Amino acid sequence: MVLFMNWGAWAIACALAVWMLFDLVKTDRSFDEEYLLSSAEGDIVDSDVGESAARTE
Repeated sequence: MVLFMNWGAWAIACALAVWMLFDLVKTDRSFDEEYLLSSAEGDIVDSDVGESAARTE
């Protein structure tokens, strides 16, 4: 039983790692580095405005 739980935990960890790598690549292709680093902490940007601004630059 413990063996199956161990394999399950590794499978979940691998799935999360693949998902994070996919999201990293997707975010890197969608937004440039300057846009991702430009927001001051605490500022809230409307998601529609932010996405359209990132795509027009």
